[in-house]
Amino acid sequence: MTKASGAHCRVHTRRCRFLSILVLITALAMTARAAQIQLLQADQWRTRAESQGNLHGTLPAARGGIFDRHGRPLAVSTEEFDAFFAPAESGDRERDVETIVRIAGLSSRAAARLTKAEQGWSPIGRVDGRVRAGLEEAVSSGVHFSAVVTRAYPEGAIARSLLGSVDETGQGQSGLELLFDSLLVGTAGEVVWRRDARGELYPVLEAERSLPQPGRDVFLTIDLELQEIAEQALTRALSETGASGGDVLMADPRTGELLAVASVRSDRKFGIPAFTDPYEPGSTVKPFLVATLLQENRATLNDRVFVENGVWKTAHRTIRDVHGYDSLSVAEILLHSSNIGAAKLAERLERGLQYSYLRDFGFGTPTGVRVPSESAGLLRRPGSWSAVSQASLAFGYELLITSVQLVAAYGSLANGGVLMRPTLVREIREFNGETTWRSVPEAVRRVVHQDVASQVTEVLTWVVSEEGTGRRAALETLSIAGKTGTARIASNGGYDDRRYAASFVGFAPADDPRLVILTKLEDPQGQYYGGGIAAPVSRRVLQAMLAGEDAGLMDGAGPKPDVTPRTFPGGDLDWSRAASSGVDRRSPDAEPRAHIRPASVYRFAANGEAVADEFEWTPDSESDIAEVSVPDVRGLDVRAAVSRLHELGLKVEIHSSDEVTDQVPAAGMTAVRGASVILR
Repeated sequence: MTKASGAHCRVHTRRCRFLSILVLITALAMTARAAQIQLLQADQWRTRAESQGNLHGTLPAARGGIFDRHGRPLAVSTEEFDAFFAPAESGDRERDVETIVRIAGLSSRAAARLTKAEQGWSPIGRVDGRVRAGLEEAVSSGVHFSAVVTRAYPEGAIARSLLGSVDETGQGQSGLELLFDSLLVGTAGEVVWRRDARGELYPVLEAERSLPQPGRDVFLTIDLELQEIAEQALTRALSETGASGGDVLMADPRTGELLAVASVRSDRKFGIPAFTDPYEPGSTVKPFLVATLLQENRATLNDRVFVENGVWKTAHRTIRDVHGYDSLSVAEILLHSSNIGAAKLAERLERGLQYSYLRDFGFGTPTGVRVPSESAGLLRRPGSWSAVSQASLAFGYELLITSVQLVAAYGSLANGGVLMRPTLVREIREFNGETTWRSVPEAVRRVVHQDVASQVTEVLTWVVSEEGTGRRAALETLSIAGKTGTARIASNGGYDDRRYAASFVGFAPADDPRLVILTKLEDPQGQYYGGGIAAPVSRRVLQAMLAGEDAGLMDGAGPKPDVTPRTFPGGDLDWSRAASSGVDRRSPDAEPRAHIRPASVYRFAANGEAVADEFEWTPDSESDIAEVSVPDVRGLDVRAAVSRLHELGLKVEIHSSDEVTDQVPAAGMTAVRGASVILR
C-alpha cells in the first residue's frame, strides 16, 4: 500500500464514522421527538388532531308548537333530514345510486356527483320523513341521515300576522313567536362531525351525543274557526270599502279570553295593530259617559237634554249633530248618537270624575295582554285639558285607544260592570304533555254596579234595532247590544276631511252576553259611517259564527271570575294584577298610580266643529231575509266553500278534505238560515 492510498483510506474511515455518528444522532433525535410527541405530549396532539378533523355541532331542538284553544296546530316544528351516501359502505353501488336518485327525485347533475363519489359521505340533499323511510327500506347500507328542524304553519295565512315569524335559526322574530320565544325554544343537543380528506363532514355515529330537549307548547285562547271567519270578513270588507286597514276582534266578556284577532294595515307587514296602533274612537265611548252618570247619580235614562236642534254654538266652537232634535232623553242621546247631548251631559261631571272613570274602564293604560309593543293609548290628566277637552272626550276625541282596550271596556258592560283582563294564552305544556301553567280569568276591577251595566246594555240593544244607528248589525235570531262610531283621523296638527275611522262594537246575546265583537275600518272610500260599513261586517261575522261549530258559545253559563294574581312562566313576562287607580274621582288634578306613557296631543278640528257621527240607513233586504238560495260550491276547495256558505248563515257538514265534488241540498234549492249543507 502506498503512502497516498493509506491516507485515502484514513479519510474514508473518518467520513464513514462521521456519517454513522450523524445518522445515530438523527435517529436518536427522531426517537426522542417521537417519544416526546407520543408519550409526553400525546394528549395535546390528540386534542389538536381531533379539533382539526372533528367538529362539535349542535342537534337542533324541536321548537314548541302554538295551538288554538281546541288544540288545533297553528305553528309547529317539523323534522326534515340531511341525507348522505357513503359509497364505501354500499354493497352494490350502481344499483344503490339509481335507487337514491329515483326515490329522492335528484337531478342528473346530482346523480353524476353520487356516481363519481369514492370516499367519505356525499350529500344527497334535504328530504322529508317519507323520503327517508323509502331510502331506508330500499337501500340496505350506505345511506345516513342528520335531523333538521323547520317551522311550519299548517293553516297557511290564517292568524299569521298574530303568530309572527322565526328566522333561519328558528328564533322568534315577530308576533307571538317572538313574545313566547323563551318558552317555545328548546335545549339543543350535541353531535360530533368528522372531516374527511376532501373536507366533507359527516356525523360520527359512535361518538357520545346529548339529545335535544324540545320546547314547550303554547295553547292560545284563539278559536281557529272564529279566527278564519274574522279574517275572511275583514278581507272582504277591505276589498268592498277600499279601506287601508282594519280590525275584527272577538272576545269572551266573562273570562277576557280573545277568541279572534284579525288586524291589518296596508303599511304594516309585522306586528298586531289592534294592540299597538291607537286611534280616536268617536262615539263608541259614549256608553261609558252614560254609565258614569248613572253610577254617580248625575242622571237617569229618562232625563231630557235640550240638544239645540242639531247645532250648538259655544264660546269655543260649534258642535253639530247629523239630525236635529229639540230635546232628547239620556237614552235617546245614545240611541241617536247625539254629540251635542253627550257634550252637555259631560258638564254634569267634574273633570277628575270623568277622567277617573275613563281610566277605570281601561283607557290610557296597557291592558296587560302582553303582546310586543302594546300601546297604552293616551288619556291626558285633567290638569292639561283645554276648555273643549271635556266635551271632546264625551264623544271620543282627545282620547287615543287601541281596539283591544275598547273590546275590554265593552266586555266590562257585558260582564255586569266587571273589567276582565284580556288574555291570549290558555295553557303552557311541556313536550311530554304535562300542563305547567293554566290561565285563570282575572278581574281587574268593578267599574260600575251591575244594575248600571244592565241599564246601559238595554239602551245599546235599542241602538241595534230599527230605531238606532247600529241597526245594520241586527239579527232576527240573536239579540245584540252595540254602538257605532265614526271619527276623523288626525294628521298634520288637524283633521283630514277625507280620512275617517268607522267602527262598531257590540256584544251578544244582549240578555246574557257570551261574545264581544269589534269591527273597525280605517280610511274607507265612499261611505265612511260606522253604522253603514262596520256594523254589517259584524253581522256577517255573527251569521257565520252561528252557522259554524262555535254556535254553542252562546249557550251555557260561563266561569266565575277569579282575581288571583298570575305569574306567567318564562322570565320577564309578569301578568300580575294591575291595581285600581285609587284616586279621588272628584279631584281635578287626580294622579293615577299607574304610569301614563307620554304621547303627542291631538287638537280639535281647525274649523272648531265636531264631526257628525251617523247616517240614514237603507235596509239590506238580501241579508235580512230568513231563507236563502243554496249556492253552487262544487269545484271549490273546502275552505272557500265553507266560507261562502257561512256568509249566508248556513251550517256545513264536511265529508271531503280537498275539493268539493257534490253537495246536498243541490245548488239553487231554498234553505232556511241555520240549515246544514253536506259537502263531499
